[in-house]
Amino acid sequence: MIFNNTVIDNTYQVINEIGSGGMGVVYLAYHLRLEKYIVLKKIKNPHTNSSILRNEVDILKRLHHPYLPQVYDFIEYDGDLYTVIDYIDGYDLNYYIKNKYVFPESQLIKWLVQLAEVLCYLHSQSPRILHTDIKPANIIITTSGDVCLIDFGISLERTDVIKGFSESYSSPEQYNNFYYLKYGQGSYVSLDERTDIYSLGATFYHLILGVRPNVADENQPGLSRYNLPYSELLLSIIDKMMCRNPKKRYRDAAAVLKAVHGMKKQDSRYKVYILLRLVSSILSVLLIVFGISMIINSYRNEVASQYEAEYNQFVSLSNRGESEQAVRAGQSLLNNDKYEKYLSDPVKARILSKIAEDYSDIGNTYNAVYYCEQALKFEQSDLLYRDYIIALLNDNQKDKAQSVAESVCGAYPDSPALAVIQAKIYYEKREYENAVRVIDSASAALSKDIDNYCAAGIIKGDALLNLDRIDEAINAYSDVAAMNDSLNCERKLGTAYVRKAQKGAGTSAYREAYKCFEKIKNNYSPNTDDAINYAQVCLSLDDTSKFSECTELLTKSAERSEDCRLYILLAFLSEKSGSGKTAEYCDKAHKLYLSMPESDKALIDSDALYKISRLYKKYYGHEW
Repeated sequence: MIFNNTVIDNTYQVINEIGSGGMGVVYLAYHLRLEKYIVLKKIKNPHTNSSILRNEVDILKRLHHPYLPQVYDFIEYDGDLYTVIDYIDGYDLNYYIKNKYVFPESQLIKWLVQLAEVLCYLHSQSPRILHTDIKPANIIITTSGDVCLIDFGISLERTDVIKGFSESYSSPEQYNNFYYLKYGQGSYVSLDERTDIYSLGATFYHLILGVRPNVADENQPGLSRYNLPYSELLLSIIDKMMCRNPKKRYRDAAAVLKAVHGMKKQDSRYKVYILLRLVSSILSVLLIVFGISMIINSYRNEVASQYEAEYNQFVSLSNRGESEQAVRAGQSLLNNDKYEKYLSDPVKARILSKIAEDYSDIGNTYNAVYYCEQALKFEQSDLLYRDYIIALLNDNQKDKAQSVAESVCGAYPDSPALAVIQAKIYYEKREYENAVRVIDSASAALSKDIDNYCAAGIIKGDALLNLDRIDEAINAYSDVAAMNDSLNCERKLGTAYVRKAQKGAGTSAYREAYKCFEKIKNNYSPNTDDAINYAQVCLSLDDTSKFSECTELLTKSAERSEDCRLYILLAFLSEKSGSGKTAEYCDKAHKLYLSMPESDKALIDSDALYKISRLYKKYYGHEW
């Protein structure tokens, strides 16, 4: 047990214990340096191999999803092991079940979609991540009304066949493995994505019915057997998720999403609703009462204004690079029944395509592919197919991308998008000269189409950089910026100028890079790499007037992700400005470096590593 106010690792001040269970003891703590609340989760098994755990935590630290808490660190204290995780403010679903809350169907669907998207993300990781303990207590409803799925782990080994077992929510396979491990009865059953599908369905079963499901009861009636105030389709989806035979469940979370998104048009009550709307519209012609008309018009105007404001906010978030917030805003638009009138098929396709782009920006290639596929259900165009093929290539689905590309060539033989697609295929094959050649050959057609011209220019610039033709790459990016300035283009242009400076161009190239990263800082939402590049450029220019801005930007980035490179640069800035925090930053950078996989260590600039090693030795008297 850790006593209140204990400070661990000179960083985490324990407030109090807030829970315990099969996955460990949980403490609320305060991060003294970042000045924010976090959670310390103690690993209960004292025989757990710490090196294996550290590898697992390194995997979890790389996860970034709007409906998952961020994992920050792995520490050892007084012989015990802890993970450091975001503190999520809100109540878990257990709270709402115990207090007998009844939620409207639209709210349940929203949460079901969000949780299925999280599972799509976790199950697509390498190594695969199965949650294995989905239950109401592990689903927090945040103050913004969204879900946050906590207590997720790494894909299971044979020695861990019942990890996270919860009797009311675990799948029949886990129940089988429990008896196999405890009593030696039966045989081991491999777990896959469908065990999480079952547990998610069992959670919604309890939330909807108010009665705990019982996996041991083979005759347990499904939700469809009850007279409940929800659509038959929603109840049947939950029932299918809870099929005792895994083969009869949805094969994966993407199939659950597809079923939920398709339910509205199949629901008999939805069809009745359409009929009622028709009748209502006829009656409204007869009801020419001025007061009623005024109320209706006022309401419609209010809804139209709300829709326009939310749509503009969604686009603004996406364009500024606030991708996770943009995803939530776009999903909220699509799930709001009030806006159905304004969501024509082309508008839905545009929103879905934009969400796919945002998922791609945060590295979630699986969901980027999924949302491209959804967009194509509402509208088919050469641009949407182009983006779909690029998403497939980014998700390493090269064979499928090639197959779709061949069909697009037949459907849109004269489209400039074909040059972009072919160039991207060559680029992924590392045939960079061919990628440049295809784009140059199609320059006349591309120049008449801004969207494809910009997409082609980015691919051309990337290919030229890989060929070490830096000036030509800069020209390609600059041409795109002149036509349609964007966050992505500024990042690539700034990075190209840094490459040029490192090749010997020196101060003049760094000044051009500074302009790019300054624009990102002022006009967009900088990510970790943006903060690092901005600080590196200011240090290279020795622009001390910008050091405080650099420190602020790096510190904000460290709140989201404790990246070793951030603390290396903070140490350099502190040393040059004399802020007195150099030793603290050196120590943090050193600890993070030691915890990194060798593959990530190789990404740190050798010159920066040499300098931080010397700085560390200066303050601590021994080698890095």
